[in-house]
Amino acid sequence: MNKKLVLLTTLPALLLSSCSFFQLFDSDEKTVGLYVLDMIAGEENPQLNDAYIGNITLRFRNGEKYVPYISLKQYASIYKKFLEPNAKSVVTTDAFTTSWKIEINGELYFYAVVSPTEKLILRAGEVSNALKTGEGGIQPTYDVLNYGSKSDYSYEQLGENNFVTYTFEDCEFDYFRSGGELYMPLGLFDLAFSECSSLYVTYNYRNLYASTDPDDFSKLAFRDGVSYNTVDDQMVRAVGIGGMPEYLIKYNASCFLFVMQNFYGLRSHFGIENMKKYYQEKNLYDNFYSTSANTRALAFSSAVNIFDDNHSLILSTNSAWGENARAPYGKGIQARNALEKRLTTLRNEKYQGELNVIEPQEGDILYSQDDKTAMFFFDSFKYGTSEEVFDDNGRVKNTAYKYDTFCLFRKTLAEIANHPGVENIIIDASLNGGGTLGVMMKLLPFLSKNNSSKVSYYDGAEEVAFTYTNHSDVNGDGEFSENEAYGNQFNFYILTSDCSFSCGNAFPCFAQEMGVKIIGETSGGGECAVSIHYLPNSQYIYHSSNLHIGSYNSETKTFKGFEDGATPDIPLTEGNTPMCIIEDNGEPTYHIPGGFYDVDTLSDKITQYATNN
Repeated sequence: MNKKLVLLTTLPALLLSSCSFFQLFDSDEKTVGLYVLDMIAGEENPQLNDAYIGNITLRFRNGEKYVPYISLKQYASIYKKFLEPNAKSVVTTDAFTTSWKIEINGELYFYAVVSPTEKLILRAGEVSNALKTGEGGIQPTYDVLNYGSKSDYSYEQLGENNFVTYTFEDCEFDYFRSGGELYMPLGLFDLAFSECSSLYVTYNYRNLYASTDPDDFSKLAFRDGVSYNTVDDQMVRAVGIGGMPEYLIKYNASCFLFVMQNFYGLRSHFGIENMKKYYQEKNLYDNFYSTSANTRALAFSSAVNIFDDNHSLILSTNSAWGENARAPYGKGIQARNALEKRLTTLRNEKYQGELNVIEPQEGDILYSQDDKTAMFFFDSFKYGTSEEVFDDNGRVKNTAYKYDTFCLFRKTLAEIANHPGVENIIIDASLNGGGTLGVMMKLLPFLSKNNSSKVSYYDGAEEVAFTYTNHSDVNGDGEFSENEAYGNQFNFYILTSDCSFSCGNAFPCFAQEMGVKIIGETSGGGECAVSIHYLPNSQYIYHSSNLHIGSYNSETKTFKGFEDGATPDIPLTEGNTPMCIIEDNGEPTYHIPGGFYDVDTLSDKITQYATNN
């Protein structure tokens, strides 16, 4: 989805009012290579030189060799090789601000303004909108994800501004001017723009590396000369004996605070206005600045784990500075993990006994004794590669359902439709931990009465609500006709538990709005899409993003997220008691109702519900 922009003439006006003076620092220069790992990620024998796209001269405050400073013009140049051919990227620096805009054929696709004196970054649009797809680009084409579906979207601006504001008021980022350019830490630019570009840029004390997959920094081994290395390997070797220097400690703490203040999507859900004050109240803030590596590591992981959010986790992928300690998960995550293990065992036993299989597979079908109810499970929303889904002639393979959930639904529901007597279909999403949002959008029309479904998202940073109307080629005939959907043929029920999380939570929530009934336990929440930010010392923060999944009312212009889960129409637990509770001693207590995976028991519950309603 490309969002073209009207030129935002109000942005510079907001930031030109400052009368502060820029700081002046003595700085050193170092010219380093820039390598884009996407260019070698698929190679059997990746050569680092094949990922080289040029040199960049970084600046460093005297004596601070681990924190590179870069101008916005230099940062923007990293993308030029991957922009659409007609794209024009321009960076302008004036007395108090620096700005970056990208236009295609005269239309504005991306615009940002940085004001170090007011400690603000304003952004409109996304860099990714102007990047090439497919060969020669770093944007995926999503051929398989788009297969068999079509959708229209509308969006409404709910806030007063059509731009995003990022603040670094509570961060200790230095800046200076030199040669007419404004220099700021590379990490600040990367954290501010990586989410809207999907390109992560890091300095590993040797070179600059960029990748659309930040895991490449630790996992992709490439040949550099005679030996194989990863980006993190090189970082570890570049660190001398001793602890992290004080200036780097402050820098990394500032990067962490910048991410959590501006990008943690559930901040408003928890009623937090200022993350620095929140962490101070929780006695975590001071430990971000500790000279003890493990004290810092425990503080950072505690600062994320405190939200008990399955979408959020901090990882350190190398031991460059020894930050290896980890805080324990919250009781909610512990309970969900324990419940998942127990339910997996119970479900396997049921399918093994009923179908005489060693290992149950997604799409395996159980039928009630009277054949009125069918049940199948799926545990994630995934799409396969082109090779997994299509043959050489572009036709869908018979095995595509093993790799692609859309193909799994097409095959499984067609099989049930050919089984005489079935009236009810139970879709078991009780162990579905999520996956790709686009796949979920393709599945909902299967359950509808008119091959149509609506899915809404709310961008909490831009204050924009998006609504997608989706249609699917349910039977594979290349059409999107209303009578392809199964909603008029069957009564659909979705089995849920606290382990139904993320897309596994959104799916029953959206389906319930369509009239599908929910059976089981309240689903587990996780209304925000996942985002990744990569800190300069090789820590990843996986976290709930500002993109919320939920229900939008266009008449009242109100959005309600799905964090509280789907409440069952047919509850299976007594008095909403959770099916797993972690006691104070850390041990789980289970309250799983008998027959949770027994299709005959569930069919009886459905009959009772239908009789009473």
